Amino acid sequence: MVGQISGGLKEEKLMKKTYRLLGPDGIMFESLVPGTLGGYRRKKIYGRLDCPSANAALKKGGYAKHRVFFAGEEDAIRAGYRPCGKCMKEFYRKWKAGGRPGTREYPWLTTP
Repeated sequence: MVGQISGGLKEEKLMKKTYRLLGPDGIMFESLVPGTLGGYRRKKIYGRLDCPSANAALKKGGYAKHRVFFAGEEDAIRAGYRPCGKCMKEFYRKWKAGGRPGTREYPWLTTP
């Protein structure tokens, strides 16, 4: 009976859904929690999961294989991504204005 309980717990653990996220170091990892932001690997852009621009690109095809997900904005920034101009307009304007990379006022690691 103990073996049955143990086996059942193993099966339950194996059946939990996992999500592949991109970490701040640029390395993919498995998470039990879904990402809160999406990104486009080729242009290193991050944005909301409901971004109209990203969703339109997904419908056209080809975009999905370059799609990544982040646990949060800090991970996206530390991985070298910049904000989307469509769904994150305020952050995009701030990024586009430029600044000293990696500072409190300008946390992005890339400049326009």
